[in-house]
Amino acid sequence: MAKAKRKVAVRPRRAAARARPPRPPRVSAPPNPWTKVGLDGRSLHIGQFLTFQIIRLANAAKANVTRRYLAEFGLSVPEWRLLAMTIRFEPVRFSELVANSSIDKGQASRTLQGLTQRGLILAQTLGGSTRRTRDSGAPVILTVTPKGRRLYATLLPVAQRNQARLLHLLTRDERKMLYVILNKLFAAIGTLDVLT
Repeated sequence: MAKAKRKVAVRPRRAAARARPPRPPRVSAPPNPWTKVGLDGRSLHIGQFLTFQIIRLANAAKANVTRRYLAEFGLSVPEWRLLAMTIRFEPVRFSELVANSSIDKGQASRTLQGLTQRGLILAQTLGGSTRRTRDSGAPVILTVTPKGRRLYATLLPVAQRNQARLLHLLTRDERKMLYVILNKLFAAIGTLDVLT
């Protein structure tokens, strides 16, 4: 007697619907040095300092995420930051952007020079003249050129997708908690970002 073949229904795959980035494997974390830290902090070594860990995370994100997609557009991290902040607050004084960002004044000045030479940002003194390298001290006002706007409009969706991928490494509850924690720390320590 011949065996009857069973027909198995094959479901088509929906690759587009499953576009979520894969979750990294769960890694057991080392013991948390912060749970029983005293007010004197004597149990902490420098690698366990909160500030050290935040800077380490920021540097890793900058090196492994942000620089990769910016390279495709020929921008450095400081150039992207200055362009994005100028778009958000324009017209804005250069001194205000420097004071309210984490960019060093010298680096910001060099970055601005590169962006103006590439025709992405227009820097003018308050009187309206185009900024020279040796300015008279008059306030410099920044605006983004049409070329800068086109670059920003092309790059922003890429940046948003990459930032969303980072956030989706955390659960929804972890994202909520992280946001609360960051705001609590900013409220306690103070923030330089008074433009937001």
